[in-house]
Amino acid sequence: MKIKNLKNKSGFTLVEILAVLFVVSLGMIGVLSLIIQNIKGQNINKNSIVAYQLAQEGVELVRKVRDTNWKNSTPFNQNLGEGKYYMSYSDETPNILATEDNGNLYKDADDFYVHGGGASQTNFNRIIEITAPNTHSIIVHSIVSWTEHNQDYSYVLEASLFDWLNP
Repeated sequence: MKIKNLKNKSGFTLVEILAVLFVVSLGMIGVLSLIIQNIKGQNINKNSIVAYQLAQEGVELVRKVRDTNWKNSTPFNQNLGEGKYYMSYSDETPNILATEDNGNLYKDADDFYVHGGGASQTNFNRIIEITAPNTHSIIVHSIVSWTEHNQDYSYVLEASLFDWLNP
């Protein structure tokens, strides 16, 4: 029986294998961190779109009150005095926001966002601020805020509503 000389055979040493594993691990860590950042970015973008739509709804709810006032031949700004309010799609007029309330939004059984009494609380809050610079217009700020990953976000939408019927 002949003994083979293993010293002349080429192959990978343990150090070379560890070096390759280290390089591959670094590449995988980079890819995984990119995936995690992408998922976080998607959640922030999704919530920003929802916040924009909730802010737009807040302005439209105040606009509905103004238009109803015109229809009923009452002053355009009746029930729209200066202050902070909350309002849901089913409310006829805005509700004054209590100082301890932060405008929490809930989802009702129909999956609509409402203030209070909903089936499940969301991470969104909406406050509607109304100011009156003169007797023929009001300025509406619909402020939607939420917290995600221990960071606070907010979206503010401003609209000026005028008394076109009685300039």
